[in-house]
Amino acid sequence: MDAQVADPLVGQVLDGRYRIESKVARGGMATVYMAQDIRLDRTVAIKVMHAGLATDDDFVRRFIGEAKAAAALSNPNVVAVYDQGTDGEHVYLVMEYVRGSTLRDLLDER
Repeated sequence: MDAQVADPLVGQVLDGRYRIESKVARGGMATVYMAQDIRLDRTVAIKVMHAGLATDDDFVRRFIGEAKAAAALSNPNVVAVYDQGTDGEHVYLVMEYVRGSTLRDLLDER
């Protein structure tokens, strides 16, 4: 029997636009998902802040600051930031989706 708990965001649509397809990774502040931008018909990565942190104004400010800082960068080695927003209790950041290994996979390999 599979003891893995299904992620409640998978299958949901955030902000009437981003359909969450699958979980990519989980970190200290957020979980990253692969999603479909329904409006522009493209695959994106969406970073959703953990619910417990989304109620902390300081964490939300830091998260939005991260989005602004990343959006100001233009470099082929840095993913593009497309959008940032809030949908109910979900604070999120939408980025370019790049297929491949995670940084964690690369570090573990080396």
